[in-house]
Amino acid sequence: MSFRHFKHWLKFSSIQSIISLAIISIPNLYSASAQTTPKGGIDWIIVVDTSASMRGAGGTKNIFEPVKNSITEFVNTARLGDTVTIYSFDKDVTLNANDITINSNPDRGKLKQIISSLQAEGIRTYTGKAVQKALEHSALLNKRADALGRTVSIVFLTDGLEDVRGIPNPVSIPSNTQFLREQQCKPYIFFVSLGLKEHEKQLNDFASNPALCGKGQVLRDPGGVQLNQLAQNIRPALIKPKLDVNLPTTNLGPVSPGATTEPFNINGISNVNAKVSLQLEDPQQSGIRLISPDRTINLAANQATTIPVRLQIPPEAKAGANNLRLVLISADQAMSGDKPQGVYAPIKIDLPVTIQSKLQIQPTKIDFGSIEAGKTTETQTLVLRTNISGTASLQLQGNSKDVSMAEPSAAISLQPGETKIPVQLQVRDSSFAGDRTFTLVLTPDNSIANPVNAEAHLYILMPLWRKIVIWLLLLLLILLITLIVVCLIQRKTPLELVEDFRNRNRLEGALVVLEPLPQSSEDEEISLTHLQKGRVCLSDLIPAIAATNSDAELVTVWRLA
Repeated sequence: MSFRHFKHWLKFSSIQSIISLAIISIPNLYSASAQTTPKGGIDWIIVVDTSASMRGAGGTKNIFEPVKNSITEFVNTARLGDTVTIYSFDKDVTLNANDITINSNPDRGKLKQIISSLQAEGIRTYTGKAVQKALEHSALLNKRADALGRTVSIVFLTDGLEDVRGIPNPVSIPSNTQFLREQQCKPYIFFVSLGLKEHEKQLNDFASNPALCGKGQVLRDPGGVQLNQLAQNIRPALIKPKLDVNLPTTNLGPVSPGATTEPFNINGISNVNAKVSLQLEDPQQSGIRLISPDRTINLAANQATTIPVRLQIPPEAKAGANNLRLVLISADQAMSGDKPQGVYAPIKIDLPVTIQSKLQIQPTKIDFGSIEAGKTTETQTLVLRTNISGTASLQLQGNSKDVSMAEPSAAISLQPGETKIPVQLQVRDSSFAGDRTFTLVLTPDNSIANPVNAEAHLYILMPLWRKIVIWLLLLLLILLITLIVVCLIQRKTPLELVEDFRNRNRLEGALVVLEPLPQSSEDEEISLTHLQKGRVCLSDLIPAIAATNSDAELVTVWRLA
């Protein structure tokens, strides 16, 4: 049925119930714009209240048979390629028909038998769980390989308030909001409220939830008596231009500053011929640009189109994760002719991009020259270029046990751009002379950046006073060794050698007096050793000489040791 003929039929025909018109009109209206291709099919999930009140228990109107007749009529008019899933719910939820694809009349007959077998005998109305099951099924449908371009429409038919008395830990209607967020505006949801006296107000809040992106509606017709206006409310929802897009699972990987990303694809599909453009939203103002596509994209009706995307990363881009969004918007200001009026609502795709850290240090080799032990080197400057912020520490590694960092003494503050780091080294007093080659390692506290290093060279000089001390100690060592050798050769102790040394200038031996002959034989020999003198006169030793005018002096003289 064409859209023009449908309007004529709607104007001049009587309709049995809201369910009949609502459900029948949706596929026919949709086929008016997309019946030329099987790719634009609708996956219907019909959820029917089978509590006893639907057949008139408790004094209410029996509307269950008209409801079943309406669903049966929908099956007769649903287009080829559509799928139908039927749930019934009262105190629990039952799956009656699971994704039955309408390819032929036998498929319709199978669905009619299932609909005819439904009975309204339940004692409760567990709406929260029915919503949960329908959304779970919708999520499975949207994960199929052919989901792009298809529409999932959920229709709930109920006549009253939710009643979960006696059901342990019931699922509430609002608790299903998370399922909506996970499906990213995919399903349409229609709550058809048929109760004469009561209406579940929680359905209003659920249908208007922002996570449904305006695709939820509550249609009220107490008792099912006013149907024409409700059909008109359903019609615009499914004949609007529809655009679907997804980003296949892909790992862009970290991107270097100043680089261009490798091309990656997004897939788009429309239910009408359309022109769209792709834009990039950059909430963090990182400076990333969209360089492809750079022109309008033509989408053929119900045909998946691959859109290659490339991004340009600015050289000064800050390292880390950037939460970008690709926005697909309609380039048609208006659609006319055989297309529905209106334009697409923008579709946004989250696109996280990680920019690699850049950490460069100059120079990579630094010479601190010569420095005496115990002193501090002259200041040298390291230049650091980075795109991260935070702090970093500078440490010495390698042959640096007697060298320490005098400056910087605290953490180094990093900001994107260029940072100059003054470096001074302190040499310990106990250091020995010689070359030292070690590594200066700069380690940022930001985990996305790796440490960088520079090679450092230093020559340590020994102070003059230390040289003198060392030579004196060496001389003393030589003397000690010599003393030991002499003691071994002379077979004397050091004290004995010292005593000998002290006595080396004293007279030794004895004098024998021959004339004048002493009166006593004991005076004939005079011991010089016992005198312990280095000089003595003969007149002091022999009194007979003192009476003469002659005298002599004995002295000790060392020659050649």
